[in-house]
Amino acid sequence: MSYIALYRKYRPDTFDDIIGQESVTKILKNQIKTGKISHAYLFSGTRGTGKTSAAKVFARAINCLNPHDGEPCNECEVCKNIIEGNTTDVVEMDAASNNSVENIRQIRQEVVYATVDVKYRVYIIDEVHMLTTSAFNALLKTLEEPPENVVFILATTEQHKIPVTILSRCLKFEFNRLSEENLLKRIEYVLDSEGVEYEEEACKYIAKLADGAARDALSILERCVSESKDILKYEDVLKIVGAVDTQIVSEVVSNILEYDSIKAVENVDKVIQKGKDLRQFCSQIAEAFLDILINHKDVNKDRIINIIDRFSKLDNDLRLTSTPSILLKSSIVELCNIKDSIDPKNIDLSEVFLKIDNLEKEISVLRKELDNKRNFAEKKNVTVSKSQQESSTESIQSLQVKEFSNIEELKKVVIERGKIKLYSALAGAGIYVNDDKTIIITKNEFAYNILKAEDSISTIQEILSSEYNISSNVIVKLQEKNEDRVSKLEQVLKDNHINYTELD
Repeated sequence: MSYIALYRKYRPDTFDDIIGQESVTKILKNQIKTGKISHAYLFSGTRGTGKTSAAKVFARAINCLNPHDGEPCNECEVCKNIIEGNTTDVVEMDAASNNSVENIRQIRQEVVYATVDVKYRVYIIDEVHMLTTSAFNALLKTLEEPPENVVFILATTEQHKIPVTILSRCLKFEFNRLSEENLLKRIEYVLDSEGVEYEEEACKYIAKLADGAARDALSILERCVSESKDILKYEDVLKIVGAVDTQIVSEVVSNILEYDSIKAVENVDKVIQKGKDLRQFCSQIAEAFLDILINHKDVNKDRIINIIDRFSKLDNDLRLTSTPSILLKSSIVELCNIKDSIDPKNIDLSEVFLKIDNLEKEISVLRKELDNKRNFAEKKNVTVSKSQQESSTESIQSLQVKEFSNIEELKKVVIERGKIKLYSALAGAGIYVNDDKTIIITKNEFAYNILKAEDSISTIQEILSSEYNISSNVIVKLQEKNEDRVSKLEQVLKDNHINYTELD
């Protein structure tokens, strides 16, 4: 038999084998046990989190002749046919290469026919966000009036690109990024199954490099195992993946902290001469500074945060530049020569509070004027509609904002969840809240691009809701260079009138 890649060989064949997604698999198993099968499912989440694996297990489980506790037996004729791809009633389609309206029309023509050897005909459409607008429109009709024996499972890494009309007709499941602990268990299980000896430190590092994706973890593992000798060692993994020796990383970090640009550049030259991946090197430095930020109290936190922010930017800049070594050296020299490397906030808090006080006074005056107008209207027997009153009140109340006082605690929760770039982006940003909105203002364009991303907004909303009982929409705005933050806040309030529904 030909060689099978590890990520295919160890693809989960039951719901219990799918790691880190217990909240999803529990619901799916209950639906199978109770027979309450929906006609359309949407599995969304980052790569390598088990979306396609769950779809395949689900397709077998709902058609299995001998299911047990919501799991497929994987032994009956139906299960074996599905596993081996010998049935025409379970169809897997990659929307990245089959995204035209003709592909969907073919599905519409097929669904009207009865199944051949299974109870449900299942269509698994991977990367469904790649479908064209016409294809989505064609799919919509089938999702609106599906035959009883047809189940659609849509998988995507970019849920925001799917039309709302499609989303509203699907039962949605979010697959979480896998923790390093779960990935470590999976890696050790695979190595034990393959009979490969290993150092635990090597497995931990591979789990860290995988960035929450099981498929990436097994792909990296496969490369390391194939190139290592008798035992998988931590040092071998570092060499194979192009990581830099931790000693050099520590020296560069110390050089930057001590403002020693000459030694820092000399150490960077050593890394370049060894042909190491400079993006990986920057990632290691950022992680080292993050460790300093979390575990050391006697440091300039503003400077450390700015350094992490700079190295986060470098990851993307190095990918685009034709001279990565020059860019890296110049950035490190700059960090070593700017004593106050954090951008000045340029915000006098006393002035901020004074402006907010003045704003509240203006609101009070507006309310009094509104009350006077209402009294005048009553005296003149003029009826003011209730809707108009509520609209006026809402417009005035929209200006009742206050600065979020727990930003440091919020950033701590963000960093605990491993969101390094989001943590860096929040540095120097201003956060203001009222009953139904959270306004984030930053002067850093790189931070702005991170903050306005759907994943960042979802994370902030979830933390505000769970940690501070604040349920609100998040608005992210970029502060111009010559514009102070309070003026920007006033502009946002004026422009949005509390009915803000669209993000830039």
